[in-house]
Amino acid sequence: MGETILPDAPQPRQPHHQIRVQGDRGAVQLDVAAEFSAPWTVIFGPSGSGKSSLLRAACGLVPGLAVEFRRWQDGAWFEVQGPARFTPTNCRELAYAPQGTAIFPHLNVRENIEFGLKSRGLKDTGGFVEAAIETFSLGPLLKRMPRQLSGGERQGVSLARAFAVPHAKLMLLDEPFNGVDRHMRDALLRGMRERLATLGVPAISVTHDVEEALLLQAEVLRIDAGKIVAHGSAVEVLDKERRSMRRALEG
Repeated sequence: MGETILPDAPQPRQPHHQIRVQGDRGAVQLDVAAEFSAPWTVIFGPSGSGKSSLLRAACGLVPGLAVEFRRWQDGAWFEVQGPARFTPTNCRELAYAPQGTAIFPHLNVRENIEFGLKSRGLKDTGGFVEAAIETFSLGPLLKRMPRQLSGGERQGVSLARAFAVPHAKLMLLDEPFNGVDRHMRDALLRGMRERLATLGVPAISVTHDVEEALLLQAEVLRIDAGKIVAHGSAVEVLDKERRSMRRALEG
């Protein structure tokens, strides 16, 4: 009998970011410490559990919280924010799409997409704007004003603006598919994953949509009442919800 060859065990990834957040945020007391090592991590949990606050803390946008945020860079940990350092939001090398379609009503679609780059005084030498326009299929809409767009189109513009930021080392997306139908969501997910893989930029997104997390095959950080209650693959962490969805489809 030949020797049984077992597959190699998966090798642990080097975490690319670490965060610790403590303090009160409204009615929620946050006490979160997490490492992020996957290409895409989903922060999952019910409304009011602290998901969005965690993303905003990484951006340096939530005063009054104790935040330690570090990035693995050039073979060592770089402190973005901690007891001895506070890096301004615009210097954190992050791209961020906040919850809702937060685009400027007085700018057309192209101007909205270019805003993050131009506000930093940068030239688009890497073609980030055109790549974002292509990723979100916004070419025919570039001269339109936000009032002329559907909800899904406005969401695409908000996401494209984040993807047009050059030199970002982390993409932060807060409920990125709100107002987007399932067909458009699935198409956007494919394009976003491909673009981020090309750039080598990891993503952390917030959702309470089980199907979205499963489609991404993401690492899931599950939060409830401001604390981590589970951390692992989407299939593991969301197994109960996945089984429930399957029963509903079969029934």
